[in-house]
Amino acid sequence: MCAPSPPPAPDYGAAAREQGAANLETARAQGRINNPNINNPYGTQTTTWEGDTPTLTQTFSPEQQALYNQSTATQQQLGQVAGQGAQALQGVVGTGVDFSGAPQTGSYDATRKSVIDAMMGRANEDYTKRTDMDRSNLIAAGIRPGSKAYADNQQMIERARNDARQQAEIAGGNAASQAYGVDEARRKQAITEQLAQRQTPLNEITALVSGSQVSNPFTMPGYAQNTQGGQTPVFGAAQAQGDWTSDLYNAQAGAAGNQQSGLFGLGGSGIMAGAMLM
Repeated sequence: MCAPSPPPAPDYGAAAREQGAANLETARAQGRINNPNINNPYGTQTTTWEGDTPTLTQTFSPEQQALYNQSTATQQQLGQVAGQGAQALQGVVGTGVDFSGAPQTGSYDATRKSVIDAMMGRANEDYTKRTDMDRSNLIAAGIRPGSKAYADNQQMIERARNDARQQAEIAGGNAASQAYGVDEARRKQAITEQLAQRQTPLNEITALVSGSQVSNPFTMPGYAQNTQGGQTPVFGAAQAQGDWTSDLYNAQAGAAGNQQSGLFGLGGSGIMAGAMLM
């Protein structure tokens, strides 16, 4: 038995080219499967192909087209109004905000002093009269200045005067705080109104610009890739064919080698037997 001839090597280049062509056809099939024509209450969507390039065309229904035209016209008008407002604010935006005209807060010492003076004016007059009267009464009763009874009486009068002074100080502080609170509230109110005058046009323009954004209510799925088709295993099949052919060749070559070894063994045995007979 003669050894078999080696099998030809597989044409891997051709197999790769066939694999690429099969992959391309699979991609084309996937593109067509994933881009169907659509009909719904908003309109239609159709897919056309020019080579491997898809074109999606959306068409409104008559009712939706009318609504879209009306919405677009309204949004254009809003955009024009926003543009007019933006032109009017060119001298406002970017300039500093001047709060110098708002009511100011300051020192309230004068308020505090006026309250203290008002309260202590009568108190001082009353305590002066009381001091003179008590002195006369004490002297008439035989209690002279320098005595303990006289000093105790004067101390009581002065203590009452100090208490009146403390009450006047507290009232003056409260009046100053109240005056500051009133002025601060007036200033905050004025600043709030000034900022509102500045920000209201800006807010209006922002709202107009937001409302002028044209949106398409007719939303359709675009170029989808949901369905996946398996690629044709051309190159793998070529590799498997080459491996099978190589295995078959190796098996046949091994069988031929075994047979030849057996024949050689038989021939050697016959020669040895003839030599012994001779």
